[in-house]
Order: sequence, then structure tokens, then C-alpha cells
Amino acid sequence: MKQIRQRLTYANVVSTIALFLVIGGATAIAAQKVPKGSVGPRQLKTNAVRTPKIKANAVTTRKIKKNAITPIKIRDNAVTNPKLDDDAVTTPKIAKEAVTGAKINAASTPFGRIVHEARGASTESLTGTLAVYPLVNNAYTQAAGQDDLYLGGLEVVIPASCTAPRSVTVGLLVDPADPNAPQEAELLAQRKFEDEGAAALTTEISVGPAASFQPGKATSRTLYLAAKAECTAGSGVTATSGGIDVIGTK
Repeated sequence: MKQIRQRLTYANVVSTIALFLVIGGATAIAAQKVPKGSVGPRQLKTNAVRTPKIKANAVTTRKIKKNAITPIKIRDNAVTNPKLDDDAVTTPKIAKEAVTGAKINAASTPFGRIVHEARGASTESLTGTLAVYPLVNNAYTQAAGQDDLYLGGLEVVIPASCTAPRSVTVGLLVDPADPNAPQEAELLAQRKFEDEGAAALTTEISVGPAASFQPGKATSRTLYLAAKAECTAGSGVTATSGGIDVIGTK
């Protein structure tokens, strides 16, 4: 120790400290400057790269391998169609009520739904002669290759003055030759309501379905309800409201 103390000089101490500073600084610089390509999957800890560390828009569709994303990994609006595997999105992965009618292209999708509605709300007298009940919006176009079904209903009021047996006949008309003089032979479907009672009665008479088979090209249609009433004695039967629904199937 005496010999060591004799050899300790100011110059020796300063040079030794400088040596340690140089070595330590080089190590620090080496730690801060990582050689290119030296960090790979094995060097990354699990969950080391998280969402906040990913630059906005840094991951594009070109960076995603085809079929690499399964339904569990899909975020709303995050993945476009070319990146989805066939049948990758299954029904359990679609949120309830997420797909609405506005998001479906009806022209390219097989369907069975109401495609047109005709309605009437006037009060009309019914006699023993078949006559049309006026409907609003009763004209529409049947699409090419589409089967159309017609369902109708007419509300009638039978007063006590119409004595039993009494009846009301309601029918569906599509494109009649003369709407002002409808013929029973033209009715696509009809129903006859019969009553043996004596009291006043209000009832809705449903009729149909009737069909128009799919035309080769789009075809204009005009819809009518026609009705007549018969009493053993008396009169006064009226129709107070009615309508026709068109159910298209394609």
C-alpha cells in the first residue's frame, strides 16, 4: 500500500478518471445507437408494441397479408373487402340491427317484401252492383322477373236497416278493362262475407292473395278494390276504408 501511495500522483489519478469516463460514455453511446436490423421479433417483448406506439395511417392494406385477418380481429371500418377471407365474417360477428334496409341493394338481393301500398279512407255506399272503391297511389310498376302477390282489405259497415240474410262481396282488380264498370270475371280474388244477424255490424273483409307472374320487362299496373252488398230488405251498407299491399318476390 505504501508503494502504491508513493506512485499516486495528480497526473495518474486524473488520467485514470478520464479513462473511466471515456469507457462509460462509449457504452452509453453504444446503448443509444442500435445498429440497423439488429432488433427483430425475438428482441421484442410480448405486448411491447401497443396502439399508441403505432403512427396514424402507418398500417395500410398493402401491409396486411391476404387472409391474415379473422373476424375476431376486425374493427369497424378498418378492413376493406380484398383483405377478407371468404366466409370470414359470420353472422355472430355482426352487431344486432347493424345491417339495415338502407345498407342492402334490393335490386341485387333476393327478397320477399312489400314493394307497394295503395290506401283509401273515403266512405262509399255499396249497392247490389259491383263498383270500385277508390284508392290513393293505386298505380305502380312491376319489375321484370318479379312475382307480385296482392293482399287487400275493406272495412264495411252494415246497418240494422239491412236485414238478414245479408252479404258483402269484395274482390281484387288489377288492370281492369273499364274501372268504371268492373266485372266479376275480372276479379283476381274475391271473398263473400255473409251474416245472419239483425244488429248493426262493422267488419273488415280480407281478400287474396292473388298473383301477377313475373313479366319479361317492367310493367305498369293499376290496382282496385271492388265491392257490392246485398240485403234481403233495406240498404245503407258502406265501405269506410281499404287498401292493397303488393308483396314482391324475386
